[in-house]
Amino acid sequence: MKYFLLFLLWSLWFLNFSTRTILSPILPVIEDELFISHAFAGSLFSFLACGYACTLLLSGPIASRIGHKKSIALGFIILIVTLFSMKYATNYFSMCVTSFFIGMGSGLYMPSAIPTLTGIFKQNNWGKAIAIHDTGASFSILFIPLLTVLGLRFCYWRTLFLLLSAVCVVMTACFWKFIPDHSSTKEEKVRFSHIFRRRDFWVIAVLWIFAAASNLGIYNVIPLFLVKEKGIALETANTIFGFSRVGGFFVALLAGVLSDKYGVKKLLYVVLLATGISTMGMAIAGSFPMLVVMLVVQATICTGFFPVGLLAASKLTSFHERTIFTGTSIAGGVIAGLGLTPFLLGAVADVWNFQTGIFFLGVLTTLSCILLRYLPNI
Repeated sequence: MKYFLLFLLWSLWFLNFSTRTILSPILPVIEDELFISHAFAGSLFSFLACGYACTLLLSGPIASRIGHKKSIALGFIILIVTLFSMKYATNYFSMCVTSFFIGMGSGLYMPSAIPTLTGIFKQNNWGKAIAIHDTGASFSILFIPLLTVLGLRFCYWRTLFLLLSAVCVVMTACFWKFIPDHSSTKEEKVRFSHIFRRRDFWVIAVLWIFAAASNLGIYNVIPLFLVKEKGIALETANTIFGFSRVGGFFVALLAGVLSDKYGVKKLLYVVLLATGISTMGMAIAGSFPMLVVMLVVQATICTGFFPVGLLAASKLTSFHERTIFTGTSIAGGVIAGLGLTPFLLGAVADVWNFQTGIFFLGVLTTLSCILLRYLPNI
């Protein structure tokens, strides 16, 4: 039964993540249809990130009042309505509003999913359970670009959002029927000020910024990079884009197993260092075959941070602290890593090129490893 519940949560995380990743493969189409620049196209993710960060920060108070199960269901209700309304977003302003509400609906899931997972499984299995759950994101990053390639052959791009909305309806109903609510008993209230005074919180939050920037921040502009700067056809670009994410699915699983065996801190160092170096390598790749190789290497490595980062947040907190600590630390990564990074990379590309922005992001991600010295050995 535990593994069935894990599968349901995995499916919800896959759908939750897909509501954000589906925007990236069709961004070149949206840019052409709305007649906007790279920077304005990238700013859609800024609005998405603002909505996501708002509900991440509010997830603790919301979950303490209505419970983790209702909090997750509320997020999916917002997503279902917003995805359906995408067909009415016919200009830049309405796309910004819709992106904001997609972010709002997405943000309520993870801070309540982690306490739910750690309530279902024993602590010695947390690493494996969180890693398996987190592969939903990796699978989304792999599957959605390929689905987009297929879907755009047969239907208008807005129809993909309607289909995603329908699947969310079905899985939300299954979630409500089978998943228990581990917040039914009264929990001790935790203040934001208590979390903000903790040094380990700020370390995790800053690391999350660079990990998110190197993963989804770059992910969201890669189609623009390949199509607009490298001159590759959209279908070919999305095919390369999708298959470059295959390895991330397995690395996320491997990271959970290794973190249980070797420790969280050591694995975070290895993953962040390799992510930074491979990001720089992607920027300076001199030929198209080398660019494809570095796309695969970077996309494979960078996904390893997230299950380990979530495990770190779980081990550093008690059950009643976990929602606020997790939600608030991820919020920083979302605002800066997911929200600002595509906009900044697009702005740099408007002036110079995408490669310049990606290279300096790799440098900063590599340097972020220094912060790990301030974490306890967990």
